Order: sequence, then C-alpha cells, then structure tokens
Amino acid sequence: MPSSPHVLPPRPRSAAGSHGDAVWGRVCDWGQPWSGQQQERLAALGRIYLAGRNEAMFAPGGGETQLIKTAAALRELGLDARLWRPWEDHLRPGDWLHFFGSCPEFVPVAATARQQSVKVAVSTIAWFSASALWHEAATLRQGLARVTRFAVRAALPRIPSWRRRLYHLADRLLPNSQAEAQQLCRYFGVPRDKISVVPNAADLRFAEATADAFQRQFGLRDFVLYAGRIEPRKNQLGFLQAMRGSSLPVVILGDAVPGYEAYYRRCRAEAGPNVTFLSRLPHDGQMLASCYAACRCLVLTSLFETPGLVALEAAAQGVPLVLTDRGCTREYFGEHAWYVSPRDRAAIRSAVEAAATLPRCARRAAHVAHHFSWQAAARATAAAYLASTQSAFAEKDAACSRNPSGEDFDAVPGPILPDSVCGLAGCWDATDT
Repeated sequence: MPSSPHVLPPRPRSAAGSHGDAVWGRVCDWGQPWSGQQQERLAALGRIYLAGRNEAMFAPGGGETQLIKTAAALRELGLDARLWRPWEDHLRPGDWLHFFGSCPEFVPVAATARQQSVKVAVSTIAWFSASALWHEAATLRQGLARVTRFAVRAALPRIPSWRRRLYHLADRLLPNSQAEAQQLCRYFGVPRDKISVVPNAADLRFAEATADAFQRQFGLRDFVLYAGRIEPRKNQLGFLQAMRGSSLPVVILGDAVPGYEAYYRRCRAEAGPNVTFLSRLPHDGQMLASCYAACRCLVLTSLFETPGLVALEAAAQGVPLVLTDRGCTREYFGEHAWYVSPRDRAAIRSAVEAAATLPRCARRAAHVAHHFSWQAAARATAAAYLASTQSAFAEKDAACSRNPSGEDFDAVPGPILPDSVCGLAGCWDATDT
C-alpha cells in the first residue's frame, strides 16, 4: 500500500492473508456449520428482544443500523428476534434483552430484567480515549475534567459508575473488536470469559451497486466522500481544514446531530467551492450504495472509530479508504487502508490525494465479504447467546460470584442522571466513566 512520510504504514501481511484476515480468522470461523447440539440449543433459546436508546432514531447512525440489521439476520438464522417494544412486549424468564450501545438509561432496565430471570446482552459500541475526550471538549475546563475522570477510571477500574454497573449486570458483552474487549477488562474489571467479540458488518448488496442513480440525481461523480453524522467526534471540520485549497471535489454526506448545529455551521463556513453538503441518504435505499459507487475514495478521519460502518460498506465495493488510526480500524482493515492521525492535517491531505488516484481493489472487497457480512455477525451473536447458557453463566449466583467488587448488582438501582453526550455510534460517557 503506498504511503506518504506522514501516513502510518499498514501492518505487514501474514502468511494467511492480511492482518485483518489473521485477526478475524482467530476469533471464529463463521463459515463452519452448526453442530447438532448447537442447533438444539439455538432452538431452545427464548425470544430475543433488541433495544437501543430511546431517542436513537432522531439522529440514526451506524449503531442504529447495527441494531436493525442484527435483528433481521438473527431471524434469518431461525431465531425469534425482534425490536423491543416495552409498552407491548412482556419479557419472560429465559428471554434475551439485547441492548445496543452503552447508555445510563439501560441500567435500571437491565437490573429489573435480571430479577425476572431474563438474560441481558450488551453490544457495548464503546471506545475510551483521553485524546478524544480532550479534543471534543467545548472548553479547557471541561477537557481537563473529562481527562481527569478518565485517568482515575484507568487507575482504579473498581470505582462504581453507571457504565461499570451496566457491564457487570449483563450476562454477555458483545464488543465489536478485540481492542474494545481489552478496554472493557482494563477499565471496568469485566471478566474476559463473559465477553464475546462480534464483528460489525456491511450489507453485501453494496458490492453490486453502480454510480448511475447517484450521478443522475446529484450530477456528481469521482469525488472524495466523507460520510457520517456531523459532530465533533467525526471530525469533519478537521478534514475540511486539511483539504483547504485542494481542487479535489468533496462530498460531505450526513446530518448534524441535534445539539451540534453550531459545529455544522463551522463546517459549512470552512468548506471551499469544491465541497458539496448532502443530507443523510436512507440506508436501505439504492442511493447510498450508488453514492459509494460514484466516489473515488472514502475518508473517515474521526477521533476514533469502532470501526465505522460506512468504511465497511464502501470497502465492500473495493473503494480506497483513508481512516483514523484511533479505535479498532486496523483490526478490521489491516493492509486495506491508509491510517492517519485525526489531528495531523498534512497526513490527512497526503493520504487523501494518494487514495484518490487509485482504482477499486477486488481484494479489499473480498476481505469484507469474507469476514463482515450480517450473516457472520448474526452467527457470532447467536454463539454469544449460547456461550451464556453454558454452566458458567447458567446460574445467577455463579455470575454474582464473579463480581470482583462485591457490589449488589441485583439491588434496585438509584436514579441515573441522563448523559447528553452518549450516542450509539462510538458511544462513551464524557461526564462519568
């Protein structure tokens, strides 16, 4: 993979394939058929209810797509999986309640579910980074407070918090990467044996799209695409500053997250005449897939990604990628992307200009198709449910015995303050970890 002096080089290719191939090959061979015993245990699982944050669909992102697509793929496996409607659905012992994201509002619900012998899973969708907390802070005082709390959490992982309580209440945690799993153990004292790594995924229909529909509607083609919800964590402003004066056509695709309208206006003010802003395109429509087909390269130089759903979807077409080096992007894409620091404007510009000259790569597309389909994610999710029905997690007392802090996780929780910063896509708590 070509690189500039500013761009972090990709990790070397292993004998078995790329670094990403090696990582996900070690996690699980998703293509292996279920054994007869596994099929019997799958059939014995209760209903599976999947839930997200109450206001998630006001600004939907990758986490919301992960929620909806996982539910659909689990149903294709033959499981009784559905989106949870708390005002209608009555949870019964043996059912599963599967949360997507790490949000304080889940804590009292998870505690009540445990008391009713309902199994709880959490797709954590989290990343913990002092650098991200610092750079996203609105003021110096806020940044210092956030970084201080993060340092305390890193030094003393047993300190109580809503997030630690949620993670210890769950029967199973489903992070998107090995790196995220390591953070759960390090910062919250989560036992490694209650974690199952489940890959994020892309709808493989994206691989078959053409650019015609997007070009007809918007008159754009061969542009640099930056896709995602517009907010400081996604770093659109830093990208636009890096590309200032460039002649490359750029499309910023996405809507402002509620509360970040001022950030959106700053992005508009920074953009040059070569930049086009487009509203979010429906995920299940043909236009988003056509947009990927029309672009030269996909850029996602966020403060961190886990790993970025749009990156997987673009890579399914073999689109050249320029990604942040923060989060778990390398674990997913290995040698199939450029990696840059989100704060290094020279590196961003150099990598984008290089990637924009390259053709599509069939190996990149094959890498995504082999490892990161929703079918693979559903199989890994189902395997996680089965792991929690084994004897190690079959009894509530056994789960409580592995609670290293001695906290009573079955007690009725006190009031939880809302966290205005916590979202589904790349969720972390900036006020209390």
